[in-house]
Amino acid sequence: MKYTVLLIEDNQEMAENICSILKLAHYNVLSAPNGKIGVEIAQQKHPDLILCDVMMPELDGYGVLHILNNDPETAHIPFIFLTAKADKNDLRMGMNLGADDYITKPFEGHDLLKVVEIRLKKNESLKANVKNDLYDVNTFFNKARELKEFQKLSENRPARIFKKKEFVFMEGQTPSDLYFIISGEVKTYKANYDGKELITGIHSAGDFLGYVPLLEEKQHNESAEVLEEAEISIIPKQDFLTVIYSSKDIARKFIKMLSNNLMEAENRLLDLAYQSVRQRVAGALLKIYNQHNVPNKKEIITIARKDISNMIGTATESLNRTLADFKDEGLIEISDEGIKIKEKAKLEHLVMVFANKISKMR
Repeated sequence: MKYTVLLIEDNQEMAENICSILKLAHYNVLSAPNGKIGVEIAQQKHPDLILCDVMMPELDGYGVLHILNNDPETAHIPFIFLTAKADKNDLRMGMNLGADDYITKPFEGHDLLKVVEIRLKKNESLKANVKNDLYDVNTFFNKARELKEFQKLSENRPARIFKKKEFVFMEGQTPSDLYFIISGEVKTYKANYDGKELITGIHSAGDFLGYVPLLEEKQHNESAEVLEEAEISIIPKQDFLTVIYSSKDIARKFIKMLSNNLMEAENRLLDLAYQSVRQRVAGALLKIYNQHNVPNKKEIITIARKDISNMIGTATESLNRTLADFKDEGLIEISDEGIKIKEKAKLEHLVMVFANKISKMR
């Protein structure tokens, strides 16, 4: 694999020398003469590693790192400072902001290449070990326990079978574990004072549950109820927090998950505010189909209509009328087994009309 390295350096002679060294070592090299251009290139090209000077006009290296670390698409990229400042306070500031390493100018070419190689290998290893499946979750936690700080933590991470309609956790409870879904489906929802539900998400194999209140050290702000018998791995709170606080790479992974959740929540609020019931029903059917469809179930949506109506914030009667209209129009089939989508493209068109309107509003 040929890696791409982005160099952000305002000194032209220094930039040319570094680029030459990297190219001789068979790296693809992107170059930016200042921090602003460097951020733009990083966000567009997503390099495998970034080398960045600290002292630059307009936007210095600290500003570059701050922007990229707050962007979920670039937060995972290894970041190395190039600095002529060897003061410990400056170096500590860079590392506290999230830099992976630093190289003090002047430096030898082989020292530069060694640091780059080590950081690239470490990043590839971490990416390989934190995929969202049970094997990698177990592998990661088992390897982490080899570290000294893990040796005194609990060795047991049991998996438990939750029956349909059983609660994994309830709103208001104090969290004690992180949950990883091995199989089955779980809905998360909030309830108002009348007991009416607003579903905040439907989760299936490969999803984590309950990490937000663990990170915020608050009570659960939603309930998690099983829709379909589920096997769930239970990861002790202390294991999770120790990993988060001791590994920047794992912290970035969960920051990205949180960012995705916030974006999804924003989109759902826009849906509720501006979409028609037809568009919301179409969007919900497509989301359930795309995220939770299993071929051996004959592509049938089996989630209860009450839960679908709670997803889109409308009465079940309104949902039933809309589904009947979709059936009459040949968009779906309705049977005792559930709902089957017949004309996916037409449902997507309904949702796309709304998306185009929102993009113009923005």
